[in-house]
Amino acid sequence: MELSSLECPSKLGAVGSEASTYRLLRLVHAMDGATNTAILDVLGELKLTHALADALWQLDPALPAPTMRQMAARLQCDPSTVTFLADRLEQLGYTTREAAAGDRRAKALHLTTDGRTARERLVHAATTRTPLARLTSTEQDQLHHLLTRAMTDRDGTPTSPGGEVAGPLVDQLDDVRHPGRAEGHGVA
Repeated sequence: MELSSLECPSKLGAVGSEASTYRLLRLVHAMDGATNTAILDVLGELKLTHALADALWQLDPALPAPTMRQMAARLQCDPSTVTFLADRLEQLGYTTREAAAGDRRAKALHLTTDGRTARERLVHAATTRTPLARLTSTEQDQLHHLLTRAMTDRDGTPTSPGGEVAGPLVDQLDDVRHPGRAEGHGVA
């Protein structure tokens, strides 16, 4: 996609803030595509599709293991889709399903040692090869602030596009910028 096409919302009849929003959305989609293209080799080595990579990304080892229902909310998909993804991640040796700590009827998705290693490779590739990695630390902090604000309701509650509280999403956005926080090391 050429950059000139990113800046031509008037061709669609967009005006004012709608035109600005259009340009931003085009850039977000372009960045997503550029990041996906940049990590294709790692996805292949790990035998992950984009959907499986997204599920693995959501399994943050610094957070409690999510239930299948929580994974469905994080991935914004049907629980049956999470079952399919969990089956595949288990077949790859990246996860196990165990009874959830607070509700033995629910199953939680736990990373295995191989799953942690695969996730670390995925996160490293995505965070070092993305166009965002070309920004300075200050620029990344500014963008992080703006994106976090965009993902927040008027009352300050972080939300996902589906309306669920998306604390883990905002936390993960923060962890990408400040990886030491996830391990409790703070930021240098």
